[in-house]
Amino acid sequence: MKKVLTVLILFAFLMISVVPANANNVLVNAGKRIPVVYNGEKVSGKTVNAGDKLYAQVQSDVRVNSKLVFKEGGTVILNIADAKKARCWGNPGEILLVNGSIEDANGNFHPIEYNHKITGEEKTWPKAMGAVSIFFLFPLALFGFVHGGQAEIISGKTINVMLMNDFNI
Repeated sequence: MKKVLTVLILFAFLMISVVPANANNVLVNAGKRIPVVYNGEKVSGKTVNAGDKLYAQVQSDVRVNSKLVFKEGGTVILNIADAKKARCWGNPGEILLVNGSIEDANGNFHPIEYNHKITGEEKTWPKAMGAVSIFFLFPLALFGFVHGGQAEIISGKTINVMLMNDFNI
């Protein structure tokens, strides 16, 4: 009888000490979409370089099973993988944003998956005028000095990023 009672008490002790710790944990799955907003100054291919970071914020609270996982205003870091200024002959500027990290409600950072290429406006008429100028009027070749539009990241635009890995919170 003592052995049975000892086993029951040991089992009860283990249940009390283990269950509450795991009961509050929530699994956040990879692929979870999180709304993010950039609220900084306008960024263009002229003002950023490859390797720079773009700091944004979580747009609104994100909950999983009614537990707060990402707080509104939490830090989001996006990596600028490539940036090009607008060039002659109407070629547009480009900014390539690739992956980054996001801060959870406990202050820990988790990798996110994001891949977006922002391209400015391409101006084709300088190319056409340059081609025509070869045959007809040499001064028209001066239109080749016209630049395309800059690629710009404008404040207030909402983007959706995805978690790369599962984690418990």
